[in-house]
Amino acid sequence: MRHILTTLLLALIALPAFADTEAPRGHVLVTLGGAVTETNLPARRETDGGLLGFHDITYDMAVGFDAAMLNAMDQVEITIPYGPKDKQRDISFSGPLLSDVMISAGADGKTALPLAMDGYQAKISWQSIDTHKPILATHSDGVPMGIGGFGPTMIVFPPVEDESLTEEHARQQVWAIAYIGVE
Repeated sequence: MRHILTTLLLALIALPAFADTEAPRGHVLVTLGGAVTETNLPARRETDGGLLGFHDITYDMAVGFDAAMLNAMDQVEITIPYGPKDKQRDISFSGPLLSDVMISAGADGKTALPLAMDGYQAKISWQSIDTHKPILATHSDGVPMGIGGFGPTMIVFPPVEDESLTEEHARQQVWAIAYIGVE
C-alpha cells in the first residue's frame, strides 16, 4: 500500500500545476503555448495528433481561450482595407488586444509566433505588440470569424502611414490562427 501511495504522490508531483486561469467551457479558438506561466490545458506530446500534431507542436504549458473568454476582454475595433489590390474593401475587425491575451497567459514581454492553419508563421516582438497595439480579432464586420474565412482568430494591426512598417505588419497579420507559440 505504501508503494502505491508513493507512486501516486510522485505522479502528482510530475504533473504541471494548473494556475488560476479559468478553463475554457466552449470550443478553444486559440491556444497560447510555450513560454507561458499560466495553464488551463494539459501538456501536448508528439503523438497527440490533430492539426497541432500535423505542425509538430508540443508544449508543457498552454492556455486555451474560448469565445467567451476572448469576448470578456476589452474589445478593440480596427478598420483596414483588406484583400487583393483589385478587390480591396474596408473590413472592421474586432477583438482583444494581443497584449491583453498574452498577459492573461503569463507571456508579458515575450515574442508571439502566430501560426496559421496552413503552416504560415510570423514572429512579432513584444516591442511591436506593445507599441503598435495589434488585436487578436475574433469578429469581422461584427460577425464571429469562422474557419474557411479569416478565423477562428487573426492578428490585425492598426493602419500606419509608414510604408515599410505597413509591409512588415502585413507579413505579421496572420489569419486562420488556432495556435500562438510564445518564446
